Amino acid sequence: MIPGITPARLQRPSPDKNADIISIQSQVIYGTVGNSIAAPALEHHGWRVLAVPTFLLSNTPDYPSCFGGEISPEWFSGFLQGLHDRGQDTQLRAILTGYLGSTTKAAEVSRWLPETVQKNPRALVIIDPVMGDDDTGFYVDPALLEWYRDRLAPMATGLTPNRYELACLSGKTLNNDEDVIAAARTLLNQRTQWVIVTSAARGEAGNTLRVICVTSEAVHSIEHEAYDRAPKGTGDLFAAQLAAFLLKGLPLFEAAELACQMTRRSVLDSLNDGSGLLNPRPDISAERSEKNPD
Repeated sequence: MIPGITPARLQRPSPDKNADIISIQSQVIYGTVGNSIAAPALEHHGWRVLAVPTFLLSNTPDYPSCFGGEISPEWFSGFLQGLHDRGQDTQLRAILTGYLGSTTKAAEVSRWLPETVQKNPRALVIIDPVMGDDDTGFYVDPALLEWYRDRLAPMATGLTPNRYELACLSGKTLNNDEDVIAAARTLLNQRTQWVIVTSAARGEAGNTLRVICVTSEAVHSIEHEAYDRAPKGTGDLFAAQLAAFLLKGLPLFEAAELACQMTRRSVLDSLNDGSGLLNPRPDISAERSEKNPD
């Protein structure tokens, strides 16, 4: 209890302000992955974010030491229940999920998400099915695939898998862009309107990457520089920037273009300052002026 403040004065005189976005993913104390980059990026755009951690670590595991681990099922379930008890799941604009890391987290989100979407039928639901990559294979329990494929992905407005994750979700072999597009369209349904495939392909010279945006009627490809020393968290930042621009009313392909530009600028800022940390508030105004002179 705060000295000099009575319990009565601590009571809120009015209802809590509602959150715009609930973001469910990992969190680090030092670093810019998961909610540690997504939340500040979203808040920079003016959105009120409630960050629900799935894992809490001192830093990413690639450092010589790392402390912390998975949030217990009881705590995680309680976090979501607490949001409900505070009325924070009733007027959402968006739900964003990133690294779940375990089937217990996937099961709890699969239980919570339908009820929350029912309360917020127009809410944007972006699911990044974080499971693995081409160079590593699965870096989570492979059993997560079934949860994403059968329970979570069908509830999304949009999905942001990388090439490896798209192949897993679709069960398709991806040899070229046409395969990527066809596989992405197998994930579309009445609710899931788009799939954006990050790191979909390398350019011919090997120094660029393509992001392929797929809807039932159109395809948009974005090519950007590839950086071998890019800091971790770029996918988390891209999904957050994408959500921010879509909530501002931008069309999907334009939102994806801007999210790519913001993520690229963040990577360059990190490489230039040597920090290894992404910038959640990159300035792309000069770059846009150069590309669109009067």
